[in-house]
Amino acid sequence: MLKFAVLSISFLLLGFHAIGGILPQIRDSLGITQTQSEVLVTAPSMAILISVMVSNVLVERVGPKKTVSLGLVLSGIGGVLPAFFPPSYVFLLVSRFIFGSGLGLIYTSSVTYINVLFDEQERATLIGFRSAMELVGQTFLTLGIGALAVFGWQRSFLLHGTAFLIAALFNAKVPDVKAPPKAQEPDPVGKVHPIVYLTAGFLGLMALNGSMIAVRFPAMAAEIMGEGYNSSVIVAMKPVLGILAAIAFGRLNGILGKKLLYIGLGFLIASNLMLGFANGNFSLLVTGFLMSSFVLGWVVPIMVNLISRITKGRAQRKAMATILCYVNIALFAMPFVVQLLETVLGSHELQAPYPLMATVMSVALLAIMGSSQSTVIRKKVLG
Repeated sequence: MLKFAVLSISFLLLGFHAIGGILPQIRDSLGITQTQSEVLVTAPSMAILISVMVSNVLVERVGPKKTVSLGLVLSGIGGVLPAFFPPSYVFLLVSRFIFGSGLGLIYTSSVTYINVLFDEQERATLIGFRSAMELVGQTFLTLGIGALAVFGWQRSFLLHGTAFLIAALFNAKVPDVKAPPKAQEPDPVGKVHPIVYLTAGFLGLMALNGSMIAVRFPAMAAEIMGEGYNSSVIVAMKPVLGILAAIAFGRLNGILGKKLLYIGLGFLIASNLMLGFANGNFSLLVTGFLMSSFVLGWVVPIMVNLISRITKGRAQRKAMATILCYVNIALFAMPFVVQLLETVLGSHELQAPYPLMATVMSVALLAIMGSSQSTVIRKKVLG
């Protein structure tokens, strides 16, 4: 039960994506633009980034347990507030920031507890389970929110009350721990490698593209299937496929090596093209959407392994913090970047930006394939 209780705090970490399936209903109900509705999904990412930095101070002062408990309560409050008040875009946006703030307080401690409470052999397994728990939570919340939407989209937010149940379980079964003092932390080994910043930028670009696909799909599906179409079941399939991709990663990576990175990016490029040229073809649209599910399970582990090979100690933590920063900024900026792309392209059609993104990701793929020929990358990164 201790392991389950520790893993349970990761259940909500991808929950800010869960309202994606009901965005068309929210947009039509509030009379807001597509960009404004997309901000409701991405707004928590900026709150997560800010509160992650605050969480380090809180952990030092009150300990991980109180920090996690506060994060769960904040997520629960921010999550369920829209269900109890008249619909308002500003109020909904504020509640999403509160929700994201709670998630940020949980984020780092979800790993700390695994590192402190379990031995080295168990840690690797539990870290994997932690990632799976994030995807399971995303799937559960997406399906549940979609199901509750039949009673009105506001009622769907009640499902975020799951945070209170997790808080109760966590406080009952998990002991308080102390983070290792700074004096015990490994000294930094050299400066942060320039590849760290290239990797962070690349993962930020992937996060931007992935968010474009995930957030815009419900609206594109509704354009084809009719106003009010609820795509939550299809949206919930994405994290499930992500879990399967992650499970298959070890074996595929052993067989294909760096080619798996190329294949993953190839899937993302194909996904963009399918979404961009679906032109009312619902099957092609869904195929393109689901194809993007495999990218996170294949590409991200390779990039994280890259960082673990070229950094150590505090430099490694700084590298991961840099990646977290880039990714969350990209997620938050996505609606505004898409709006800018639509202006540049002279089209406000939902599918307009995807062919351009396919081109951008193709250039990134060619750049990675070219750089893999260098001695540094070949020896240190790709093996």
